[in-house]
Amino acid sequence: MNEGGDFAGQKRELRKRMLAARRALTEAERAAYSAKITEKLLSHSAVTQAQKIFAYAAMQDEVQTKPLLSGLLNMGKKVAIPWIIGKHVMEAALVPSMDALEVGAYGILTVREERREILPPQELDCVIVPGVAFGMDGARLGMGGGYYDTFLPKAERAVRIATAFQCQLTDDIPRLPHDCGVDWIITEQGVFKVSQK
Repeated sequence: MNEGGDFAGQKRELRKRMLAARRALTEAERAAYSAKITEKLLSHSAVTQAQKIFAYAAMQDEVQTKPLLSGLLNMGKKVAIPWIIGKHVMEAALVPSMDALEVGAYGILTVREERREILPPQELDCVIVPGVAFGMDGARLGMGGGYYDTFLPKAERAVRIATAFQCQLTDDIPRLPHDCGVDWIITEQGVFKVSQK
C-alpha cells in the first residue's frame, strides 16, 4: 500500500493518539463498554438477519468479542474469524464452537488448525470490523497492516459494522481510494448509521 509521506505521517500521528485514548480506558470500563456494545450488536437487524458473519478475536485493548462470538453461535449463526495467511492477506476461518479456539500470535484467539475450515468471503452477510478510529462518514483507520482493505472488497454483499469505544470516534481520518469504510458504527453510547461509505 503506497501512501504519500505526509498522508502516511498524518495516519501515523492519528493512530498514535487514538490508540492512547483506547488504552487509557480501565479494564473495568473496557469490560462494561464491551458488554453494552455486544448487546446492541446482537440485536442489530443486520446481525439478526445474517446467516454468515465474520467477526474478530479481540486484542486486550479492543472491544472484547468472546461474549459476542459465543452469542452469535448460540443464535445459530455461522461465524468466522481472521486467519492470517500472508502479508496483507487473511481468510475467514469458521468457528465450529468456542472450544475450537486457542490462543495464537499476539495473544489473539484463533481456530485450532485441525478444526479450521475456510468460508469464502463472498458468502458473508455481515462483517464486524475492528479499528483504531472511525469517522461518522464511515472512514476507518486500522492498525496499518492493510488486512481489512484487502479482505472487505471480497465480501462485497456484507453489511460492515464497526465496533468501537466512543473515544475512538473522530472527524480527522484521512482517506485514500483503497481505504475501506463501514456502514454502521456501534459504541457503548449508541448505534450510528454512517452518512456515506
